[in-house]
Amino acid sequence: MIQSSKSGRSTLDSGVYIAFFCLRRPQRILVGRLGEFFFAPGLYLYVGSAQRSLSARIDRHARKSKPQRWHIDYLSTEADMLGVVTIDGPRETECTVAKKLAEMFELAVPGFGASDCRCGGHLFYTPELP
Repeated sequence: MIQSSKSGRSTLDSGVYIAFFCLRRPQRILVGRLGEFFFAPGLYLYVGSAQRSLSARIDRHARKSKPQRWHIDYLSTEADMLGVVTIDGPRETECTVAKKLAEMFELAVPGFGASDCRCGGHLFYTPELP
């Protein structure tokens, strides 16, 4: 979890995170150059990392209004962010976490969030919490 210092600012400025999004109705969403995909209603888990300004990255994912730069921007403008779990560790931990989630959940969109690695994708789906 993100730890706060006495000043109230986050002391964890980099790391890996799993952001949880709820999509309430089925939708077709254009995801940048990946193309258009059908998203069923349910829970989506997105694995990401930030080498600096982790809390700002997470805050950005929660905002509905923003320029669409990253794959997750296209989903996060349509779905509600429920929360996030942060993991202290190097960037490589992102792929390790994604591989573990791939053992437990369905890959939502091939290549989503994984343009800079060899993972199958970093977005996972479940119709409801297990």
